[in-house]
Amino acid sequence: MRTRKGFRIKSIVNALILLTVLATLVISAFIAYGSEKQSLTRMTFQLNKVYTDKISETVNNLFRNMMQSLDVTGEYLASDLKRSDLHEQLLLFQRSQASFNSVFIIDNQGRLVEGSNINSGDIGKLITTEGTKQALSEKRPLVSEPYISATTNKLIVMVSHPLTNSKGQYVGFIGGSIRLHETNIFQTLLGSALDQSNGSYAYVVSSSGNLLYHPDDSRIGEKVVGNEVIDDIMAGNSGSKRVVNSKGLDLLASYSYIQETGWGIVAQTPTEVVLSSSRMLVMKMVLYILPALMVFMVLIYWVIGKISDPLSKLSEFASKLSPNQSEGDELPRIHSLNYEANELHKAFGRAVRHFRYQFDSLSLEAQTDPLTGLFNRRTLDRFVKSWMHQEIAFSLMVMDLDNFKQVNDTYGHDKGDEVLRYLASSLPRLLGNNAICCRFGGEEFVVLIPNEQFDDAELAAERIRKYMAETNSPTGKPVTISIGVTHFPGFATDAEQLFRLADGALYRAKRLGRNRVETASEEEYGDKTS
Repeated sequence: MRTRKGFRIKSIVNALILLTVLATLVISAFIAYGSEKQSLTRMTFQLNKVYTDKISETVNNLFRNMMQSLDVTGEYLASDLKRSDLHEQLLLFQRSQASFNSVFIIDNQGRLVEGSNINSGDIGKLITTEGTKQALSEKRPLVSEPYISATTNKLIVMVSHPLTNSKGQYVGFIGGSIRLHETNIFQTLLGSALDQSNGSYAYVVSSSGNLLYHPDDSRIGEKVVGNEVIDDIMAGNSGSKRVVNSKGLDLLASYSYIQETGWGIVAQTPTEVVLSSSRMLVMKMVLYILPALMVFMVLIYWVIGKISDPLSKLSEFASKLSPNQSEGDELPRIHSLNYEANELHKAFGRAVRHFRYQFDSLSLEAQTDPLTGLFNRRTLDRFVKSWMHQEIAFSLMVMDLDNFKQVNDTYGHDKGDEVLRYLASSLPRLLGNNAICCRFGGEEFVVLIPNEQFDDAELAAERIRKYMAETNSPTGKPVTISIGVTHFPGFATDAEQLFRLADGALYRAKRLGRNRVETASEEEYGDKTS
């Protein structure tokens, strides 16, 4: 009867070494890719933010100077709007303020008095554009939203300053226009300052979401909706975000708010640029490491060819390279006089430590809730069973955010997630390091406190409830919480009964008006155990 020869010990050990090296290479490449991506993303955000902050400061100062110049010139001309040299004075002022395409004066009835670049036939014409209406209505220094000029029929932004006569009476305003589709300050500042070779670009948006400058001229004047960066700018904020724009492009955007005008400067770089750079760096790293690994493999193959008996012990141990095996297993002892076997023995030891480190990391991920970072339900069940088995006394709190569906409906699910993380970060701080905090599911959380007197647990629950009721959540308002509290072994003898009593207390808190703490009663305990 022929017996199966099977595989040679030499082949088996070499295969395991190869797999170990490949796994190390793949994991190292994955970690290096993640690290490089994070580093390049952070650097891109920082560079874009430095750029937008600088441009924002420049534009802010520029418009402040425009306002001051209009104020000084207007004060000089307002005393006599019928002077014969009014046109020449406006021309002279425009030449000193190259940012304006034209400068003009409109009286308090909305009629054009004079201008630097206008047709003589337009003088005296009633101007009814949105910018004119806003300036006449508000009678204050302002920068208008983009609108179509009445005299040039072009898309412009107007900077204006009110005019008053010697008696302090309002007589109109002096204004300067910036034509958005022609050479202007935005093209001068943004057109060549940002490196566009990698797809990066910058744009300017008004306080109402209209594009004032964009590398694509056809988009100037377009109102952008659904862009969270622009929404944040319209709220008066600056910052950095990874966004998908209205054209479906994944971008790394940094933006700065311009205080003087209420506008925003946005600089953004395609995310794929960062990802491709990260991949290229990792590929170079792998290409540098591969020759050394190949040499290492050839050397190991030659060494194993000289070994016989020690390899059988090491190959048997190789089967333990699994996350299901006990961490207490030790490498088998081999003949200390066999140098080659000892070196391979050390190599296996390094491989085991590396694999266990990786498996420990994966195990931690399996035990925690990805949204809040707290323990998950599986880990909670393990703690409860273990403590009950060891007869450790502990209190159990089941808590549920009140009206959480309204939070999601009113503020959106992203804000709802922020509220969940807000509660999750508050629990350890309010309860101390001994508390086991878990997210049970949805908006429901469970806390275990070992060796806790039940009265102290009630006080701790009330402390959580009061904190949530009196502290503004990420929604800007407090979000209340209802809590049910019970105790082992004071109110329950097994896990099922313990959770049932806590749930009953929680539902009673909800039924009695929410935002309260209820405890399991001795009557309920007696009813459950009778």
